[in-house]
Amino acid sequence: MYLNINHSNSFHKKCFRRKRRCACSLLRLGPGLFEAGSEPFYHLFDGQALMHKFDFSNGQVTYFRKFVKTDAYVRAMTEKRVVITEFGTCAYPDPCKNIFSRFFTYFKGVEVTDNCLVNVYPIGEDFYAVTETNFITKVNVETLETLKKVDMCDYVNINGVTAHPHIEKDGTVYNIGNCMGKGASLAYNIVRIPPKQKDKSDPIEKSKVVVQFPSAERFKPSYVHSFGMTENYFVFVETPVKINLLKFLSAWSIRGSNYMDCFESDEEKGVCSRFFIHLLIIHDELLYANDANVS
Repeated sequence: MYLNINHSNSFHKKCFRRKRRCACSLLRLGPGLFEAGSEPFYHLFDGQALMHKFDFSNGQVTYFRKFVKTDAYVRAMTEKRVVITEFGTCAYPDPCKNIFSRFFTYFKGVEVTDNCLVNVYPIGEDFYAVTETNFITKVNVETLETLKKVDMCDYVNINGVTAHPHIEKDGTVYNIGNCMGKGASLAYNIVRIPPKQKDKSDPIEKSKVVVQFPSAERFKPSYVHSFGMTENYFVFVETPVKINLLKFLSAWSIRGSNYMDCFESDEEKGVCSRFFIHLLIIHDELLYANDANVS
């Protein structure tokens, strides 16, 4: 598909003409499928990951798209139902099983989604589609083919990491996620993934935790969407929007809950609004350090 670029603003036209001889690509990721068979995905964050690619060359734009073949997507398409619980959609046992098999399915533990619909970013020479769990998915940015699923828990102590890391000029990636810290209480780990390796090894294999700090509440870590970073500081705001760990661990029991059911707000420190933004930091931007002050 080829699209003509037209814009009424002469400044944008001028900028585009100046760059039209340059070839580049834009990758975007988001939800693209909201039903599996006859079962719907109820929340915007539950739609199955669809990757979009815009190739700019010689004044034209070529558009491609392809679903990321995550386990959540493949199993949903194969079984024609919601198989793995998402943020706002609960998965139920296979209705084709007998009543005893379905009952014991509830006690198999938490099956975490790998539906990587939030962001795509580079690690070393590779690109990964990501969400906010411990799973990231390696993709080929030329063909948009899905290559492999990676579990970050195999390399560092985290329960999940954000989809919005910070990437330094040399390619070093910093991210944050919660973990089980000292004294069987929740904590936050900042993880460092090194840049491209001279020996061509996978940088993820050399990931490490650079700092850990405890959660203010032992079993209720704050929801972390992003964090801030300057040249010398990590900046983290522990918001009053909490994840109730006990609810989370029981969410896949007989209660049958989703991720969203495990969120709660501390009314003494602030109340989460209906749009999930009030007193919840979505993205940390424009942070800088001036002497001993961080702004």
